[in-house]
Amino acid sequence: MNILTRYYNLKWLQLFSIILVANLLMIWLSKTVLINETVFYNTFSEQLSYDRSLKLFESIRRLSWVGYVFTPFLLLLKFSAISLVIYTGIILSNNQERVTLGSVFKVVIASEIVFLLAGFLKLLWFYLFAGNYNLTDLGFFYPLSLINFFKTGEVSKLWVFPLQAVNAFNIIYIFSVSYGLSRVTDLEKANSDKVVLMTYIPALTLWIALIMFFSIDSSL
Repeated sequence: MNILTRYYNLKWLQLFSIILVANLLMIWLSKTVLINETVFYNTFSEQLSYDRSLKLFESIRRLSWVGYVFTPFLLLLKFSAISLVIYTGIILSNNQERVTLGSVFKVVIASEIVFLLAGFLKLLWFYLFAGNYNLTDLGFFYPLSLINFFKTGEVSKLWVFPLQAVNAFNIIYIFSVSYGLSRVTDLEKANSDKVVLMTYIPALTLWIALIMFFSIDSSL
């Protein structure tokens, strides 16, 4: 049994603990390494003086604990939603006797490591190469995505998320979930590929459409 298979065969609580700790560490690193007084001032220099931007920065920093508190619940919500979507595909393909919802949930948690890698690469990019940047630049950039073919002012806010969502990590994620299902369940690789493709991609497309809809609504 190789390392990857052993990883997917960990208990769900062990996997969730690994992913949760890694996410909390990523949040802490982002707030500590990437976001400082200078970055904050670069963002709001046209609206606020340096002293006022510094006060706003300190106020937001004091509330940063909120992000840590809600992270476990947001992750559980995300994992549950994706698991239900994929398990719907399991049912539609008449494989529910071979695959449990719990096994899908476990694989979805394990596969989240793909997006953690994306976050880590983003952190490294800004820390090592970005130079003088602001919060807009941080929110705009996503590693190995279509958004990187454009500059910040060239894309309408409506299209930022769709262009970010089309990225190499979503493709790797699909393969990761499919591989995991074929390892921890009785589902053959070809069937797991089919199930993940026919569920995750439509769900992602719907999610992108919803984000775009709310982006339009908020701009009116």
